Amino acid sequence: MEHNLIIANEIIIIALLLVAIIASMTLRHLKMPYTIGLVLIGYGFSEFIVPHIDALKPIGPYFPAVDIILYIFLPPLIFESAIAVNTRLLNRNLFPVLCLAIFGVIISAGIIGYMIAWYFAIPLLFALLFGALISSTDPVAVISIFKEVGVPKRLQILVEGESLLNDACSIIMFQLVLLLISHPLLKNDLSFFETSALFTSQLLTSFVGGVFIGVIAGLILRVILRKTPLHSHIHQTATLVAAYLTYLLGDEMGFSGVIAVVSCGFITARAVSDWIGPDRREELNHFWEYIGFLANSLIFLLVGITISSLQDLSLLIKGGILGIFFLIGAVLLARFVPIVGTFAIFNRFTRHKIPFSYQIVCFWGGLRGAVAIALVLSLPLSLPFRDLIIAFSVLTVLFSIFVQGMTIGPLIQYLELGQSRLLRRFYQVYGDIVTSRAAQSSLLKSDLAGIIDSAILDEYIRTYREKSQYTEQKVREFWQEVHQNPDRMSVIRLFWLEALHYEQKQYRQLYDDGLILSPVYAELQYQTTIREDFIQSGNYHPPIRLYAPESRYGLWLYRFIRRIFPNSAMLKSYQNRIDIHLIFASVAVFVASSATIEYLERLSQWVCLDSAEITDIVDFYKKFEQKALSYLTSEHVVGSQNLSYVSGYLAERTAGAGMIHMLGHHIEEGIGDEKTLGHIIDRLIKEKNKAKKKVFLLCGDQIMP
Repeated sequence: MEHNLIIANEIIIIALLLVAIIASMTLRHLKMPYTIGLVLIGYGFSEFIVPHIDALKPIGPYFPAVDIILYIFLPPLIFESAIAVNTRLLNRNLFPVLCLAIFGVIISAGIIGYMIAWYFAIPLLFALLFGALISSTDPVAVISIFKEVGVPKRLQILVEGESLLNDACSIIMFQLVLLLISHPLLKNDLSFFETSALFTSQLLTSFVGGVFIGVIAGLILRVILRKTPLHSHIHQTATLVAAYLTYLLGDEMGFSGVIAVVSCGFITARAVSDWIGPDRREELNHFWEYIGFLANSLIFLLVGITISSLQDLSLLIKGGILGIFFLIGAVLLARFVPIVGTFAIFNRFTRHKIPFSYQIVCFWGGLRGAVAIALVLSLPLSLPFRDLIIAFSVLTVLFSIFVQGMTIGPLIQYLELGQSRLLRRFYQVYGDIVTSRAAQSSLLKSDLAGIIDSAILDEYIRTYREKSQYTEQKVREFWQEVHQNPDRMSVIRLFWLEALHYEQKQYRQLYDDGLILSPVYAELQYQTTIREDFIQSGNYHPPIRLYAPESRYGLWLYRFIRRIFPNSAMLKSYQNRIDIHLIFASVAVFVASSATIEYLERLSQWVCLDSAEITDIVDFYKKFEQKALSYLTSEHVVGSQNLSYVSGYLAERTAGAGMIHMLGHHIEEGIGDEKTLGHIIDRLIKEKNKAKKKVFLLCGDQIMP
């Protein structure tokens, strides 16, 4: 019997994975958002296929089980999102993200709970249970749209970071409200104060305990990654084990398993960035993208299957259509209030304000999906109002996926936060001209020139030369159209964004080679993100700021201490660290600016653009380059001990990076023994990490062993 049950489960999982494969192939051609298509396919699969195939009929009675949802799907979903987040950029926007994820969820759940309890006349705790589970947002569909239309990274991190953290807060609230429903003390009519105290203590305990477990697991994982910088299979296995183990430990000890996974994922993301090379980092990211694809595919298929199991949703809702409108209105209002309130408060205390257009996208892009469905499917079968809560949840998820998910793209375009029509056309003509030139060049330089029939080869060369000339003419016509188009500044924006992205790549390369420090890299990347926000908002004259060694609050504290203890050793150590960071930053800015200027000049030639069109952008980077050079040649720096130390470090690491790149190239080309060369690269990477640790300690920065 058990053997048959195992086979039945295996058939179910294989069938769902096959459906996911077919769905992925089909939806690519239909250009339909993947998650939306999966819901429709899951519904059709359960409604029209399952009843006619005996082997699949077990899907109806018992699949998905509570344990499968919470312990199989949820940990990888959370960890995949956590490890993919840009933690440095998230740190810079942590205040609004945390406020939305914690207070926003509590306010949202409260608004939904009280409105639903009032309108549908159900007990408040059951309405709050629905409010808690539906307050978590799912960025899967929205982030994929963000990447397609090219929204600013700051907007993406606000949506993605809030979704990741509010998942944790929503799940904690869901579990606590479920506990309050079944808690025997409720029979004694606890007062509002006593209930609030119980809720707060449970929330803090779950949160703090989850963070503690996640940090411990993350630090252990950090050591593993640092000790094995080249072993991809160890990285993948260790992170997969950590995702499940931290969740299980947190849950078993009465803490939040989700918070534990999120904390572990954040530390892992930073460790991956700091201690393993770009190739291995890319492999790990691909591995977790695949795990996320599996989990999300199965979850959204289950959404469709769940819908098909509910015969008539409208009959479960008092008031019919009006009840549905009230439900959706309550959920949207509960989303709107904390969004506007949080950003209004945040904008009063920061120079880098969050535009109202960002707030609108955060509001409308708060889709409900996998986590909400996972929670509602985990409700005990004996729970009163279970079917009603499932109906509420499914209706809300359907509205968010189909209405919000299908309209968020046009909304982004309307708010001019994505690529314009001209930009999309530019990328098309750019691709055409690059490919035609590449084909012609490959034929001219091919090693097969003496083997291929010369007449045939000449014919193909002539064909692609004519195609290149035709494409160049199309590009010139494109620029003529641009100059007559009122939207021509969007093309200037394109070159600004291309320059910024190339500048960021230079910083990433310098950091991977060990030529700049982690805090310096984080600050430089953040400043390029701020400039990107300037450009996206239509301000084509961003400030030229070399480097910000500290936050303004840190600088205020430094100046305050300097007045009281002007000659303290701590201040001298702090100033020494700032000086070294500024030297590293100036070197990075000088190198990145020079490379970006060369790239812009090449790019303008490739796309037949008059270089005078981008003079302002080139001048900006020339001033940026000059500012960095002026600092490096200033009296304060020249001849100083710090410059000597940094110069020695840079010379050593440049040599090391050159050796690593050359050995990696030899491995790719099949030159020499791969195993031996791999061991040498492993040793060189360990030397790089030791050098990074040494310079960290010199700067007075605390790093983990």
